[in-house]
Amino acid sequence: MLAQNVASEVRRAISRGEFSPGQKLNEVALAERFEVSRNTLREAFAMLTSEGLCERIPNRGVFLATPSPDFVTDTYRARAAIEPAALLWGEELDVDRLEKLNTEAREAIAQDDDDLLTAVNQAFHHVVLSAMGSKTLGDTMDQLDAFMRLATLPIIQQQPSFNRQFISVNEHIVELLREEKRHEASDYLQEALLEQGRIVNDLIEKINNGYPI
Repeated sequence: MLAQNVASEVRRAISRGEFSPGQKLNEVALAERFEVSRNTLREAFAMLTSEGLCERIPNRGVFLATPSPDFVTDTYRARAAIEPAALLWGEELDVDRLEKLNTEAREAIAQDDDDLLTAVNQAFHHVVLSAMGSKTLGDTMDQLDAFMRLATLPIIQQQPSFNRQFISVNEHIVELLREEKRHEASDYLQEALLEQGRIVNDLIEKINNGYPI
């Protein structure tokens, strides 16, 4: 379905940081960008609104969600449910690929390229989830990527290197997997994701209250 494809493209654009929380989505510009009718675009917006990524305000238009504590907590809880399960039960877990991505992440840090680092970190978690061999979960991860980007963008705008602290988590996961400790890796990732959610919420609260981070 064309509208589903457009919705997927908008999610990916959000995940890349092309839009900011609370930003109004320009129907004319996006219809031209994706070469679709405005009716098709509105169908896509309806899908994104049903997911909680967007909000339609009568007589004003469609706006991206602004992260709230519940928004952030829900996003990280969802990740903490599905990604650890993939580490524990996934039959197609590609540890070599995960290790290579960690190397790329360290190279991005050495090059002071935090945009690349964010993309590599996203890829790491997609590879983790792909171990389940489920398209449905892959689509879910695309949605969560967009949620994550909206949640963390206000932080990254003030602290571009924010995501660097989480690369050591990815590296420890690979270490545990190399030792064939999948259960330990799963438990470790679950707690790490829940802790990341708490960190993000604390920083967003500071930003919303006008404090520097």
